Amino acid sequence: MSRKWISGAAVAASLAALAAGIATPTAALAHFVKAPCDFITSGGYVFKDDGQDVNFGAHGGCKHDDFWGHVNIVDHETNWHLSSTQITGYLFDPAQPNARDICGMAETNDGITVQFRVHLVDNGEPGTSDQFGLVVDTRNQVPGDRFLLVRSRNISGGNVQLHKDNPSTTASAQMRSLQEWQMCGDLNSPQ
Repeated sequence: MSRKWISGAAVAASLAALAAGIATPTAALAHFVKAPCDFITSGGYVFKDDGQDVNFGAHGGCKHDDFWGHVNIVDHETNWHLSSTQITGYLFDPAQPNARDICGMAETNDGITVQFRVHLVDNGEPGTSDQFGLVVDTRNQVPGDRFLLVRSRNISGGNVQLHKDNPSTTASAQMRSLQEWQMCGDLNSPQ
């Protein structure tokens, strides 16, 4: 997986051009912290390619100039459980205005610290068109074991809800200046 090195100035210029109605190259639009910030909540389950189900509860956003949220995943096929310990990023992609990515660190039920990236999409009600995806990196604690658990797909049950900004969903200038790789390492969005 490759890192996306895009300067803050390039992102700002692309957004200014978009606002003015000028076409810009899609490659210049990396994920970033949106201003004003908002938050997303979700819960439900999806089926993996082998037909086994994965339950998820994931929420994240900005709150009082810090990242906020929690991610909880249970893979029933392997009895694997992930519970977040730190949210390190909450990202917006202008190409998908109703989607957000949550990045962070987590502990698994086998005692391994992992880095994760969750992709959530709110496609309205009912939630069956909403999407969930997850990629996990064991950070070399298990040799050669970086794995994708679920590529983004429509949820089979549950809901993803994107909430509008409010007075508590503030993001500091420092948060907004973070590059995607600083929040999510080299994990690409599991789309």
